[in-house]
Amino acid sequence: MTNAQRRAAARMAAMNDSKPLPTSSSTFCPHEAGAYYLTAVGTVGNTINLFSKDFKPPVHTYDIITVNFDLDPETGRWIWFDGKENQSPRKNQDGWRLGSQKLYDTRESAEAELQREMVKNGDRVTKVHDLPDDATALKKIRSAHHPDRNNPEADHDLYQAVIEKLDRMRTATQ
Repeated sequence: MTNAQRRAAARMAAMNDSKPLPTSSSTFCPHEAGAYYLTAVGTVGNTINLFSKDFKPPVHTYDIITVNFDLDPETGRWIWFDGKENQSPRKNQDGWRLGSQKLYDTRESAEAELQREMVKNGDRVTKVHDLPDDATALKKIRSAHHPDRNNPEADHDLYQAVIEKLDRMRTATQ
C-alpha cells in the first residue's frame, strides 16, 4: 500500500466516523427584526394573439410580500405558508431563497430589486406598490399631478403610475 493510498484510507475512515454537524450559517434562523421580504412581478392581460396587428406589451404588476416564518414543532424547521403549501428557506451562494425567489432582510433591498425589475421591463420607475388602494385617493393624486393643468410641480411618472394603478383596479373588478 502506497502513502497516497494510506492517506486516502485514513481520510475515508475519518469521514465515516464523524459526520459534520450543521453550523449556524447552514441552518436558517430568522434575524431579530423578524420579517423578510419577497418581490413579486406579475403580468396583467398577457394574452398573445399571433395574428394581431396592434401588439401591446404586457402590463406588469409589482408587489412586495412580507414573510413571517413560524417554527414547525414536529420537524423543528422554520416554515412559511404561502396559501397553498409550507415552504422552508434554503441556502444559496448569495443568501437565502424561498422557492426560486431571493429572501430580502430589509424592505429597502426588496424595493431596490423591484426598481431594477421595472427598469428591465421598461416601466416607469415609481413606487407603484406604495400607492393607496383607495380609488378616491388615487383620483386626488391624479388630479394634483395632471400634466395638462400647467402645473410646474407635477410629477409625470407619479401621474402615469396612478393611471396604471386605476386601470389595474378596474380590470380586477371586472
